[in-house]
Amino acid sequence: MAMRTASPWWASLVFGAGLLFIFIGERLFGHVNAARVFFTGVIGVVPVVAVTALRLWTTLRTTGHRRNIERALLLCHAGTLVALLLYALTTKWGVDTLGIKNVARWDGAMTVLYAILMVASVVPVILIESSLGSARRTGIDLGGGETDAGLDYFRVREVGWSGLTVAFALSLLFVTCQVAKERNVSRDVSYFKTSAPGDSTINIVRASTEPVNVHLFFPETNEVKEQVLTYFERLKAEGKNVTVETHDRLVETGLATKYKVGKDGVVVLARGTGDKEKNYTIELDTDYDKMRRATGAAAKLRNLDKEVNQVLMKLVREKRKAYLTSGHGEFTDPGSAPEEMKFMERKSAEFKRVLGALNYEVKELGLIDLARDVPEDATLVVVADPTTPPQPGEWDTLGRYLDRGGRVMVLLDPQSPATALGALEGRLGVRMAPGHLVDDREFMPQRMTASDRRFAITTQFSAHASTTGLSRSGGKGMVTIDSGALEEIPFTSKGEAPKKTITIRSMESSWLDLETPQNFNFDPPNEKRQRWPLAAAIEGPKVGGKDGFRALVFSDVDLFVDIPVQGPMGRVQTILVSGPLLADSIRWLGGEEVFAGDIVSEDDKKVEHTKSEDAVWFTITIVGVPLLVLGLGLFGTLGRRGGRKQTSTEEVTP
Repeated sequence: MAMRTASPWWASLVFGAGLLFIFIGERLFGHVNAARVFFTGVIGVVPVVAVTALRLWTTLRTTGHRRNIERALLLCHAGTLVALLLYALTTKWGVDTLGIKNVARWDGAMTVLYAILMVASVVPVILIESSLGSARRTGIDLGGGETDAGLDYFRVREVGWSGLTVAFALSLLFVTCQVAKERNVSRDVSYFKTSAPGDSTINIVRASTEPVNVHLFFPETNEVKEQVLTYFERLKAEGKNVTVETHDRLVETGLATKYKVGKDGVVVLARGTGDKEKNYTIELDTDYDKMRRATGAAAKLRNLDKEVNQVLMKLVREKRKAYLTSGHGEFTDPGSAPEEMKFMERKSAEFKRVLGALNYEVKELGLIDLARDVPEDATLVVVADPTTPPQPGEWDTLGRYLDRGGRVMVLLDPQSPATALGALEGRLGVRMAPGHLVDDREFMPQRMTASDRRFAITTQFSAHASTTGLSRSGGKGMVTIDSGALEEIPFTSKGEAPKKTITIRSMESSWLDLETPQNFNFDPPNEKRQRWPLAAAIEGPKVGGKDGFRALVFSDVDLFVDIPVQGPMGRVQTILVSGPLLADSIRWLGGEEVFAGDIVSEDDKKVEHTKSEDAVWFTITIVGVPLLVLGLGLFGTLGRRGGRKQTSTEEVTP
């Protein structure tokens, strides 16, 4: 006999349609209140509740097996309503009503619960309805004289239990995924330093006379926010002069308007109060995966410490001015170089970028200006490898600038025809030595020829403030590219002699190649191996209670020239081979050595090897590994022979 129930088949269809509209309202129109109310409340929740009420009525009005079937469907519908209630508790309304503090943990637990209950309630209904079919079930039928014998209740019951089994199996997957997510231990090596502020950044906030206020405008739950918040909490703990606050820009509209925050992912750093407050912003993407994959200028999370360091430099002091001499063929002014020297095409974009990051305005000091005097607003002057010798009057101008406590950086190079410092040589106590620095033991292989010896490596750095970063790099070393060397000479200035410190020296195996052209071979006795001075810091005596002049002289301008290197995914980036040397040098010249230190960056660096390192690895791979394999083979062979010999002896023993 055909199966008939008290409720029609389309009741479950209406119930399912209601659930579908709830899903559409929450997922597609959750941000539009009117549409959300219509889909979720009007054509979603209302049909679901109405069908559940119908099931309750038919259950109470029937008996026997019909009642059992209606009761089973009612229990499933009731479970669905409970699941919807649990879902409502994960929304903003539910979280605010219950006053939940740990939103992320609450959301994870409740999501698993309502998902399990929803699946365990819906799947049995689908299977039961499939078993019952739609024939003779088009309307409400509470009995009408038909006996219960016409209902195959037992088969329906087994189908319902099977559906519940399938639902629980699916629910196990939900639980497993949630446990795996919570127990997952992530070790992202590309970000392991992101949340650790560098020494330079910590020193800046410690030196600030006023607190630095950090405002984070992010969504309530966001992975990028967690990374950024961890970084600033550590900066707060180390710097002791930082306050950190998190904000929802949609709730705190007044604060967002004050700092002109129009989107999530904005970090505002402010210092001062009232009209004297200064603030700067850092904009980040709130998509964590996108931030992880970002490269170049977009990799702000990867270089968060660098971004914060630059903003702090703008907060703690006013912009300064750095004057670069021009008109002498400097590498910062290549257009003025003579035709015969234009083969040395060198770029200074990274050099100028570092000056800008340290809150310096870069300006040119032309021939006419230099002949008169250095401007009063100059914090420092850079003479960047002139290929045309400056006139004696220009050197005299720089001398007068030093007399009044000026700051000068001089970059020289052995390839340039103009290496003399004029009147400044005796004043600074150094001059350029003849020859090119080479090393046949500590160098960076390039073309596997003798010319590679001009890429000499050194690890000899003093404890001077201008080499703070290099000194902390340990044995990593720095590559010099066709460098020259300095020669110390007596001071000729009157009065108290300046203090001179050799900040960088070559390795003891280096020598100056005096041959023309270079042969890159050591030719004694004219050439000798020693630790040649490569950079010197000179500090003049105080004048009238004020600090004296400061000067830095380098014998290799290539330390500060743009060097393109190939990074991950074939991306080409520009670096300085000297690493943090330029920033530390500028800080020392400007009297801000207290800000010196490491700046944490997660950009991938090119791995270089010295010749000695290459030789060790070559020996290990070519000689050591085959010997190891041979030794293991002999050991195994002798072991097998010993075993066979013992077995043979046992067989012949009576």
